[in-house]
Parts: sequence; C-alpha cells; structure tokens
Amino acid sequence: MQPNIVACIPAYNEEKTIARVIVEAQKYVDKVIVCDDGSTDLTGEIAERLGAEVIRHEKNVGYGGALSSLFKKAREIDPDVMVVLDA
Repeated sequence: MQPNIVACIPAYNEEKTIARVIVEAQKYVDKVIVCDDGSTDLTGEIAERLGAEVIRHEKNVGYGGALSSLFKKAREIDPDVMVVLDA
C-alpha cells in the first residue's frame, strides 16, 4: 500500500513561483496544503485554483506561525508522511 503523503507549503507573496511548486508537488503527493501568510498578491488565489487547500492568515505571522498552522491542518488529515516545501 502506498503511503499517504501531504506537502505543506508556507508562502508569502509568492505569486510568481507558487504555481510551479504546487504543480510539481502534485506529481508526488496526495494532497498539497498552502499557508498564505498574509500575502498582498495573488498567492492564495493561485494555490486554490490549482487545487491546493489554502489556510489564510489575515496578517503575516512569519515562517514559524505558518508552519504551525500547516502542521495543525496536516494532523487533521493524519498522513503517513508530511513534507515541507519552500514556495
């Protein structure tokens, strides 16, 4: 049986790169979760359009805060493997 793999991507104003990261990740994982950490660009919208689950922070809380939100959401899914990717 294949392991259930989740990719967690913290992102802040990454509209230029987020699509490529998500599309590549989707080739290898079962689910992609993006934490849009208060972006002022289209990062979250692009991620949603590509099928990622998006957690939105109203304001930027930093890398650690984004990871905390991602880990909490991933625990709800209970994957076999969780990876963190840079946006």
